[in-house]
This record gives sequence, C-alpha cells and structure tokens, in this order.
Amino acid sequence: MLFSLRLYSTINMVIKMRKRIIFIVAVMFLTGCQTAEAPQQDITPQTQTVHCTFVGDLLYEQPYYDWIEKDSQDKGYYDLVKPFFQKDDLSIANLETPIGGTELKISGVGYSFNASREIGEQVASLGLEVVSTANNHANDRGNKGIDNTLKFLKEKDIISVGTYENQDDRNKGRYQTINGIRFGYVSYTYATNQIVQDKNRSKVGLFNRPSDRKFTSEYKTILKKEVEETRKNCDVLIAMMHWGTEFTYDINSQQKELSKFLSDLGVDIIIGNHPHCSQTMEWINNNRTLCMYSLGNFVSADHIVDRTHQEFKNAYNVSMMVTLDVVEENNQISIQNIDYIPIINYYDRQLKNFKLIPYDQYSEELEKSHYHYKNGFTKKWIQKTYQNLIPEKLNNQVILKKT
Repeated sequence: MLFSLRLYSTINMVIKMRKRIIFIVAVMFLTGCQTAEAPQQDITPQTQTVHCTFVGDLLYEQPYYDWIEKDSQDKGYYDLVKPFFQKDDLSIANLETPIGGTELKISGVGYSFNASREIGEQVASLGLEVVSTANNHANDRGNKGIDNTLKFLKEKDIISVGTYENQDDRNKGRYQTINGIRFGYVSYTYATNQIVQDKNRSKVGLFNRPSDRKFTSEYKTILKKEVEETRKNCDVLIAMMHWGTEFTYDINSQQKELSKFLSDLGVDIIIGNHPHCSQTMEWINNNRTLCMYSLGNFVSADHIVDRTHQEFKNAYNVSMMVTLDVVEENNQISIQNIDYIPIINYYDRQLKNFKLIPYDQYSEELEKSHYHYKNGFTKKWIQKTYQNLIPEKLNNQVILKKT
C-alpha cells in the first residue's frame, strides 16, 4: 500500500513536470513568434509598359477587290505586318471604309466606299484593339452604314471611336485599361463626303461646321467638353484626327490650330490621317503632346491617283508605322522608344500580288517589280523622303505625374 502511494505520488509528479515543460515550451514558442522580425515587403516600384503600334488609313479600293476576286479570300496581303500587331499591347488604325455589307452595295471607286463583312474579317484578323471611324468616308452609306460598321466592330471586340449609335452612346466615351494604365480615346474628322444632317449630328465626330468646314466656336465647345470629360477619366489621352490637305508634306494652318487646341486640353498623343502621304511627327506645345500629323495610307490600291503629280502618286503607296512604349514608373507616365518603319504597299505591273512590306524586307526584286518603280518609286526615294520628314529621333518625355 505504501508502495502504491509512493508510486502514485511519483507518477503524479512526473505528470505535473511534463505539464510544466509543455507550458514552458509553449510560452517560448509563442514568445519567439511575437519577437521575430516580420519579413520585409518588397517596396521596389513596379514598371508597367504598354507597347503601341499606330498605322494610317485602311482604304479598300477597286484594284485590290479585282485581285482577290472574292472578298473572302486573303491572299497573304497582311502576312509581313501581322507580327507587329500580334506582339504589341495596343494597335490603332483609321478605318476609312465603312463595313456596311453587301446589302449597301460594295464599292471601291468614285470616292464613295463600302466594304463587305468579309473585308471586315480581314481587318479583324490584324489584331487591332482600336480603330478610328471618323473620316470623310464615314457617312458614305448613311446611318445604316455607320450602324452596320459599329455592330461588326463590336462583334469583333474592336473599340470604335468617332462614329456612334446616338448621343447616349457618344456620351459614354471610349476607354480601355491595359497593363494597369487607363487609356481614353477621342476622334474627329474635318467633314464627311455625304453631309451629316443636323438630326444625326451626334453620329459622327466632326470638328468643323458642315456647311463651310470652319472650326467655329460651336464646335470648339463640343470638342472642349468631350475632350475634358475623357481627360478626367484616363491616364493617357489619344486623339485621332482626320485633317490636313491632301497630297502635301506641309502642315496646314488648321492642323496647327487644332493640335495646339487639343494639347492645351490635355491630349497626350495625336494620330493624324487623311493627306494620303506621311507628314512629320514631333513633340509640340513645350513637349506636352506627341503629334503625328499624318501616317499615310496603310491600305490602298489606287495606281492612278489622277488628282496629283508623280511625287504624291509614289507617296500614296508608302505609309509610316509608328511604334512606342507608354511606361508607368515611379508615379509618372512617360512615352519612350518612339520609332517608325516605312511600310510599302506593293503590287506588281499587272496590278496583282498585293502585299504590305516593311522597309527592311523590301528586296531589290520587289522594288524593281513594283508598279511605280519606273516612276521613281525606289528604296532610295523612300529613305530620302522619310529622312526629310523626320530628320532626328524623338526624345522620351514624361506626360503625367501622379500624386
């Protein structure tokens, strides 16, 4: 009995000691957890980059239709330029041909254009994120042409800027966030070939009064309101402008006035089109805005161009593809790595084998077989033309400092 009591006492002491040990270990563990230094968070500022590709007018003219024979056929016209769009984050072009469909009669002649949905499929295959639809051909097939074009682009998840279903649609603005950077878009044209009726004014972004093509106070008020509203809701504001004088490298007075007007309202990048040739690209307004006055015809097929002389018949067949990076770092956004590539619109002496060819892939064989080679359309002419237009590389610039 005494042994049992002693044994019980001994066991009881062991149990108590174990409990004490467990308690001490637990306290040490918890204390250690509380006093250990928390892992430091990585506070290295992150860099966000949006790589951009901008091209000019997509103008589908009759010789191209004649070559492909059926609208549904893509015979490799875009093969050499598609990689640029597929590798970037943001691609923008000016769609200068309505995609009204066969119901509105297909046309690539007579300065009155309309494309089939099959041609639209070719446009969509490029991988464009945004197209401007405000241009002088926007109303070539009236309201139905505008609405059919918007419907098609919406189906293909391409943002259209410059034509609208109605005023409510226009008031929504056009925005897109890419890699954490929010872009806003506006687009306007000097006029339409078929005048937009007053009751349909909201359907097309015009910067001039239709009756006399003047940039009046009324239209300045419209642009000011829309641009300022877009500016409030984005980090980077891009304006696509259909403006200027056809067949000249010179910048006209309205381009100068409008570019300053838009820059003062906070536009960061202006992409210009319409003159059917490339024009200069520069920083304007004390480096506030990057302005590309005209990128030229990216897609076209008029081999005659009877409205001008040979210099601009040649210029009709080469455009400028601009590439750049929009970079957000250290609470500021900048435009960097601005560059361009001449893109040749190739077709042979029989008006066949159309192909868009980057300058560095334009071989001597292709050069000498181009329809206009005999008229002085050579690699040397292209090189000289663009060196005169843009003699120096453009610098990087900060466009927005965030607080």
